[in-house]
Amino acid sequence: MKTRTPVFIVCSPAGRVGKSIVARLLADYFLAGNRRFIGFDTDPHEPVFAARFPQDVVVSDLATVQGQMSLFDPLLVNDETPKIIDLWHRSMDAFFALVDQTGFIAEATKVGIEPMLVFIADASTRSLDAATRLASRYPDLQMVLVENAGAAPLSREQLARYSASHIFKVGALDPVLRHAIEDPNFSLSHFMLAPPTSMSIVVRSGLRDWLARIFSQLRSFELRMTLEQAEHLG
Repeated sequence: MKTRTPVFIVCSPAGRVGKSIVARLLADYFLAGNRRFIGFDTDPHEPVFAARFPQDVVVSDLATVQGQMSLFDPLLVNDETPKIIDLWHRSMDAFFALVDQTGFIAEATKVGIEPMLVFIADASTRSLDAATRLASRYPDLQMVLVENAGAAPLSREQLARYSASHIFKVGALDPVLRHAIEDPNFSLSHFMLAPPTSMSIVVRSGLRDWLARIFSQLRSFELRMTLEQAEHLG
């Protein structure tokens, strides 16, 4: 029996909080483990995620029927290949309206797909309200909360206000390290497998530590998902 295929919906009602970097980290986590992923970028104007992975990420303009089909139809294929959606904040309402209109959640459950909300939190009331509405609207979906400390740091008190099945932290990067990963030709997964010898040993060490902390969280989460699936199937 096939295991459930995860669909990561990386979302936030705000821009510039790190949705694309989180989608990128998920993608490179799978690539570093020699696994495929299929990605979708719903920003037709500045598709940052798609630019990073042009062979693996489709740009889906939700303002068109063709764009809606290019996103939703592949999501319902239970091929055990993780799907990652970088949901542009300006298309967030349209996306979830389509989720409801098409009955996507029920259909996904029927064919063995496991959608989950990867919500990038910030300290604003708008962010908390949006997360609360999504949790209420989709009570059967896991909500994974991400604190991007480099763009939207949160206090413990602020984090505690969010209801989530799991919390990830993406640590802040020194500007020198951030500049290194912003290079269009820089691959996080390739770096983890074979750091370039031409890079400063200080930069290599800093980036390796930053990525190792994030990938460790993802491995723990994936292990928990695997155990939950085994209990469900057993």
